[in-house]
Order: sequence, then C-alpha cells, then structure tokens
Amino acid sequence: MDDVPLLFVNAVLHCLNSESLSTPRLLAHRTWSGVAEEHHRKRKDYAFWLTNSVNIYQITMQHLSSRSEGYTDPEQWLRNDKTHLRVRELWFGVILSRNAPEITLEEALQWSLRMAPYLTDLDEIVIIFHLGGANKSFDFLWKRPCHKLGYYNKDVSVLRWHLENNDRLERIDTNLFSCDEVLDLLPLCAEKRLTWKMEFGLCTYNLNSVKTWQGDVQWDGIYPLVTNKNTYVEPDQPEKGTAFCEDEHIRKEFLWSSRNESSFTITWK
Repeated sequence: MDDVPLLFVNAVLHCLNSESLSTPRLLAHRTWSGVAEEHHRKRKDYAFWLTNSVNIYQITMQHLSSRSEGYTDPEQWLRNDKTHLRVRELWFGVILSRNAPEITLEEALQWSLRMAPYLTDLDEIVIIFHLGGANKSFDFLWKRPCHKLGYYNKDVSVLRWHLENNDRLERIDTNLFSCDEVLDLLPLCAEKRLTWKMEFGLCTYNLNSVKTWQGDVQWDGIYPLVTNKNTYVEPDQPEKGTAFCEDEHIRKEFLWSSRNESSFTITWK
C-alpha cells in the first residue's frame, strides 16, 4: 500500500458512497484510512424525490444521513458545490410534503431533466406511483441503472425493463405477485442471480398467491391458517413463523406474521 500514489487513493475513495467508505476507514494503513475518513466527513448522500398526487407534483431533495430534518429545495441543491454531493436514491412517491411547493407536470419534468445528470450512480430506485398516462413522460428518469429496485405496482413492464437492461441490479422489492403473473420474468431473475422480496399482509387471498410459488416443496402442513383478512382459525395458531427450502439453484423463504408485514423471498444462486 505504501507504493500507491496518494492521488490514486483519493480518486478511488472519491467514487465510493458513504456506506462503502466504512471499510477503508478501518484500515491500519494511515494514508488509506485517513483519506477515507476525510471523504466520509465531507460526503453528503441525497435522495431525489418526485411526488405525484392526482395532478399535483413536488420535487425535493432529502439528506440520507438526516432524514428527520426534512427536505431541501432542489434549486438550492443545484447551487451548491457538488464535489462531495451524491444522489444515491430516486423515489417516485405519492405523499405530498407540507413544506414543499406544489408544481405542475411540466415544471416537474423540467426539474427532473435538470437533475438527470446527477442520477448516474444510484444505489436504489423506489417506484410507488403509477407510471402510465401523463407520467410516461418520466420514463427517462426511471430507466437507469441501480443496485436495488423497489416497485409497488401491478404492471410488470418496469420490472421487465430493469431485468433486461439494468446490469447493476441485485435486488427487487415488490408487492406480492403470484408465480403465474411473472412467470416470463423468472429466467431473467435466474440469469442475474438476484434476490426478489415480496411483502404483503397476511390474508387468504395472499396466502393462495404464496402457494403458487411452492412447486414440489411440501409446505402444506406448516402454512398459517387464516379465514379472512387477519383472523386465525385457531387461537393457538402461531402468530408468526418461517419456512424455507433451498437447493443448488434457488432459495425460497416465507416469513409470516399476523401483526406485521409478511414476506416471500426468492434468491437465485
């Protein structure tokens, strides 16, 4: 490490996000750890929020290490020296903020176009609002690489695009789909060897969707017993539990809870 030029060390660490800097900060070598510590101190990672409710839009920036402090105006963010600023998350939300101005679709598009050059190194994209209709104008915004995709709509075209075009994709989080609804996407998931987590409330309908993923696994005896949305047939039925199966190609895990979100996770190896 002593032979590595300081400029090279600085350039490498400059490319890392705040979380990735944690390892080099602990190195025994003072040059690497010292420069990593300096980068971590200066680094500010942000989320870019595009929010839509009916015909109202908002654009905001959120500092990831201090989410409780609220939002930053994008115009102010653009005026800042961006040497140590990074946009790591892109959110398409539905809950409007009381502290951000309401803008039109055209204004939201203009702000998004101005921010697009800073959205080239995303860790995560989260899509909650529907991207059809007028919101198709934002296709240029979500069609970009990321490591993790959170998608909470039933139309699978967005999932398909990322599976076919996003070479960085490692993980997908969604609502629950039955196996039949996404059957044509599964070979793409296997090719990428990613993890897909589906979250849902425990009810009879969702439990039947989970069972479509069972395949040859004998889970029938350990499924929770539900009659309607959140009521168990027997009072002594466990309120939470887990089941999983694994072979050389895939791992499936079902976690259920009567009080909190349940999940079904598939990992392709």
